[in-house]
Amino acid sequence: MVCWLPLNALANTLTVAYRDHTGAMSSATKTIVEQVFNAVDSNIELSWIEMPLARAENALAKGIIDIDFGRTRLVYQDTPQVLYPTESLFSVDYYLFGHTYVLNPEDYQRVVGVIGDQLALMIADRYQWDMVPVRTERAALNMVNSNRAQAMVGYVGIASMLEKEQLTTVRMADSPVESIPIYLAIHQRHQALIESLNASIRKMKKSGEITALLEKHGIPH
Repeated sequence: MVCWLPLNALANTLTVAYRDHTGAMSSATKTIVEQVFNAVDSNIELSWIEMPLARAENALAKGIIDIDFGRTRLVYQDTPQVLYPTESLFSVDYYLFGHTYVLNPEDYQRVVGVIGDQLALMIADRYQWDMVPVRTERAALNMVNSNRAQAMVGYVGIASMLEKEQLTTVRMADSPVESIPIYLAIHQRHQALIESLNASIRKMKKSGEITALLEKHGIPH
C-alpha cells in the first residue's frame, strides 16, 4: 500500500527516497519495493519523497528518511548508519549502443551517457571512458544515430526506443557490458526488518514475481 504523506507519518509509515517518478525503471522498482514490504507486514505504509541522489544519501545517513532504493552496495559502504539486505532486488543489465556496430568496451575512449545515471558513470570509470553527458536517452541515441558519438551506455530498457524512434543506424551489443545488482538501503533503526526483507525478496525472485513486474514495465529481464 502506498500513501503520499508528509514526514509526520505514523510509526508504521516508512519514508522512501526516489528519483524520476516518470521513468520505467523507477516505476518498476517502486512497485517491487511496495510488494516486498507488503509481504513483510501489510500494516507498513510507504511514503515516497522525491530526492536527488546526494540529498537522499545525506538524509538516510542522518535518519531523516528510512529507505533509499535502486542503489548499489558501494553507495553507503562507508556509512555505518545504513544497512543493506543481503538479497538484491534484481540486477540491471547495461549495454553499449554503437553506430552501425559495437566494439569491445576496451576499444572506446568517449561514450555518451545520461546526466544523473550513476551506474553509467561507474561503468565509465571502470573502463576509463570519458563520459559525454546529455539530458535524455533519446538525445544520446540521436547522437549515436547521426554518428556524432561512437556509442552510448545505458540500461537494457533503452533497446525498446530503437524501433520506436526509427534509429536505424544504432546497434545494441549482443551482451551486457555490466550487470549491476540493485539493493534497498535502510536506516539501522530498522535492523529488525532485514531478515524478513531478505526472505520476502528471495521468495519473490523464486516465484518469478520480480521478473514479471519488471517485464510489465517494459524492462526485459
